[in-house]
Amino acid sequence: MLIIRLAGLFFAFVQITLALRLVLPFVEVPEGLLEFVPPLLEITDLWLLPVEVIAERFEITGLAESIAEVGEASVSGPEEFEPQIIVAMILWGLIAWFSLFVLRLVFRPAR
Repeated sequence: MLIIRLAGLFFAFVQITLALRLVLPFVEVPEGLLEFVPPLLEITDLWLLPVEVIAERFEITGLAESIAEVGEASVSGPEEFEPQIIVAMILWGLIAWFSLFVLRLVFRPAR
């Protein structure tokens, strides 16, 4: 059961960091928290990697070009809304659902 809880915490961490990056362009970050923005962007870039790979492979409505442009931008913070974050949140939600479903089947307690 510990593995299932740790997996749930990992997927919650993924969703929370993606949600923070989603709202980042719409809020003013206090000066005390500015040092946390670059690490947040680096971590969420890892979570966006599956979306980038899929977008480049299938060229979904020109999304690959906009992802490449955003990836080449500075690390100071996103300046405008990034739609690939929503796609990544949905993708990671589906991955979490499937993974937790399988983990519950594998680690089902014996009756």
